[in-house]
Amino acid sequence: MFLKVGELARRAGLTVRALHHYDEIGLLRPTGRSDSGYRLYSRDDFARLHGIQTLRRMGLSLADVALLLDGGTVSLRAILARQIEALDQEITQAQALRERLGVIQSVLAGGGQPEIDDWLSSLSMMNTLEQYFSAGELRLVFDRWKRCASEWPPLLQAVRQAMERGVPTDSPDLQPLARQWMEVSARWMDGDLALLNRWGSMLREQPGLPLPDGIDRSLLAYISQAVQLRLAALAKYVSADELQRLDKTLEPEWRALSERAERLIGEGAPSHGESARQLARDWHDLLDRMARHDADLRERLESAYENEPLVQAGMAFTPEARRYVLQAAGGA
Repeated sequence: MFLKVGELARRAGLTVRALHHYDEIGLLRPTGRSDSGYRLYSRDDFARLHGIQTLRRMGLSLADVALLLDGGTVSLRAILARQIEALDQEITQAQALRERLGVIQSVLAGGGQPEIDDWLSSLSMMNTLEQYFSAGELRLVFDRWKRCASEWPPLLQAVRQAMERGVPTDSPDLQPLARQWMEVSARWMDGDLALLNRWGSMLREQPGLPLPDGIDRSLLAYISQAVQLRLAALAKYVSADELQRLDKTLEPEWRALSERAERLIGEGAPSHGESARQLARDWHDLLDRMARHDADLRERLESAYENEPLVQAGMAFTPEARRYVLQAAGGA
């Protein structure tokens, strides 16, 4: 049984042009020709065409199909592995593009329909940002910014006022703001200091990068120096790796605990009373969580709080509240 090219194309769901192309490249040559010169395909040709279609549906190129059907040295396993690798690369590229578009969407959020200049500006900024961060990291950074965006304006105003008053960066008066800056920044980066340090490096190395509203280079340098002094005091007691391990997202709980302490002091509650002892137990538990349940690290943190004026100055607890808690802890 022989079929002409048109009949085979109809039954196989292909075009006559496709079968002509297969013939031209040697992938599927007809067994014979009619007296009039028409291509004639045999049962063996049908079987080969079925194999071609099956392999093409698997995503193989015509060249790879020919290698397999003609008994080439390349195995089906090797060809499939190559196809899977190519698909993985396409998926990775598509995901990266999706992340990039998501970041630009976050950058432009709330700005209405962007003009072409806004798009070009955002794309230029993305090119700079991607020198330091993956698109996935940037998406997280911009999404997390929303969690603490409302905390920045009053903090920036307080830092600017201190700078304008000429408060020295090594003054204990500035440390509460330095601690707050560290705490909000840490929550912004979900406690990832390495990510935060890369962000700082980028701002220092890319002076043309726009800063958020309310921040300028002089303010950033001013508070950064105060933060570095605080970190240097802590570094006498904890290593950089240990500082990274600390749970830096507990500041709201520390503030709530401090308010409880101040309230008990204001009410005249004795430090040996049950309310004060419970406060001390909660204080100890929070410190333990901050140190990730590392008793040695917790003790060294306590030593830093006890011995370093700059660290003490930035604590959520006032010296009076800390003494009250320690007295309660001694009686607990």
